[in-house]
Amino acid sequence: MTAALDLARVSRHFGGVRAVHDLTFNIAEDGITGLIGPNGAGKTTLFDLITGRVKPTSGTIRFRDIVLNGRDPGDIARLGLVRSFQSPMVLAGLTVRDHLRQAALFSAIGRPRDLLRRVSLSRARQQAIARADQVLEFVGLYAQAQQQAGALAYGLQKTLGLAMAVATGPRLLLADEPAAGLNGAETHRMEALLRSIRSQLGISLIVIEHDLPVVMRLCERIIVLAQGQVVADGTPAQVRQSQAFISAYLGSHQDAA
Repeated sequence: MTAALDLARVSRHFGGVRAVHDLTFNIAEDGITGLIGPNGAGKTTLFDLITGRVKPTSGTIRFRDIVLNGRDPGDIARLGLVRSFQSPMVLAGLTVRDHLRQAALFSAIGRPRDLLRRVSLSRARQQAIARADQVLEFVGLYAQAQQQAGALAYGLQKTLGLAMAVATGPRLLLADEPAAGLNGAETHRMEALLRSIRSQLGISLIVIEHDLPVVMRLCERIIVLAQGQVVADGTPAQVRQSQAFISAYLGSHQDAA
């Protein structure tokens, strides 16, 4: 399988703290990869590095052979690498459909200076409207389309956050703790949605998740971080048997980020 994402000796130091240190690995074009580790292992910092919110101290990050170092988050998102966040990022004054249309329009028009070369604003808006309704139907939020997003139950807000990422049309989606704060039934629905995003939309995923049973069920590959470094990498069965994984979750590693 083709590598969608390549990290080569990537580090990020905050003063004397090595939040991420000398990471080298790649993520295939196909599949769902889990990224796990104890609190402070560097998982969120790694997502920040990949999406351009934080610049690496050293090393190179490539997405589909395009170097991401120095690019701003908007440019990276338009390349097809998009992130959802642990806490739902909704605007209370907008409807659910408004959120999806804005996300889809961001992808459709690109940067303002590219507008005339790519598509007229009128056509872009039409595409965004159609795309938004397709995604609403896909994630199961069509019935809530006209509701104020801030009035949704927490579990539905989490679904909306993921839907906004999907509406941009990504090739690789970084999902930051999609099951955090969900009850059992909501967690199973979220798992099913993530699988459908991969199998039906063809979007690859990297998932940070503290709920280990979710990760073990959902992911074909799991990368374990501790102290900002990869300590285990393999299938769920391989990782479960790894002494480094066992040690990390028994707390023998000290938090570093």
